[in-house]
Amino acid sequence: MDITIAFMTNFTLDIPDIRKQQNTLESFYKIFKINKLIKTYVFYDIKPLSEIKSEIKLYNSEIHNDYKIPGNKYLENLKNIKHLKDAEFINTKSLCDGYIQAINMCQTPYLFFLEHDWIFNENINHTLDELIKLMNENNQINCILFNKLKNKVTPFQQFYKSMKFEIPLLLTNRQSNNPNLIRVSHAKNIRIKLLNNNGCSCHPGIEFYYNINNMKIPNYCGGIECELCNYCKQDENIVNELGTYIYGPLNYNETIYHSDGCNRILLENFR
Repeated sequence: MDITIAFMTNFTLDIPDIRKQQNTLESFYKIFKINKLIKTYVFYDIKPLSEIKSEIKLYNSEIHNDYKIPGNKYLENLKNIKHLKDAEFINTKSLCDGYIQAINMCQTPYLFFLEHDWIFNENINHTLDELIKLMNENNQINCILFNKLKNKVTPFQQFYKSMKFEIPLLLTNRQSNNPNLIRVSHAKNIRIKLLNNNGCSCHPGIEFYYNINNMKIPNYCGGIECELCNYCKQDENIVNELGTYIYGPLNYNETIYHSDGCNRILLENFR
């Protein structure tokens, strides 16, 4: 296939458990009807565990003073997932850094950007081959984004006039690091030039903290969404330049589910 997977992960409190990551990959291969392994890069960030200043209490009740102990075990476990048996593992500074590296390293026309904690829903009715064929035939489609929200207009999710395709898509100003299929040549020429190698320029360093397991866990903004959305705004010319389309027709239900989007309590008023 003319595609590479960039599988993005980081050291969270549920390591070294890999069930979440395994479910993501199994869901991806099943829903898109993929029968052979796709070349995969695994980009891993040692944060947030590396930034915890106290002892680390994992979800499995293990307690560590050194994040590298469960971190190394986690990487070993990932390598035992059948979809990652031939994957190349690369340590990154941030989600944004991994995104840029993935695009620069990619040798195929298309790249699937896949964070480790998503499940693809059954209402995705097209194979990966069909989506690639559509992009091959329509150069204005540079990114197909799968939506954790319903396909309806919101203050941050607008839709714009575009030609109709045989697969229903909606041209949008919304940019996201949620699962998406991108055209690598366009990303190299346009997208990565808009990103900050040092992380998000809107939220540099620690954006905020979560309270998990009675520990204060730092959250770092990935940078991709902020940088691209700030560039895009609601300028229709830029919307067309970026060429991001959400999968499905208007008012279509969510096509992905965030398996790690719960159990986090934001520590309000901390900046």
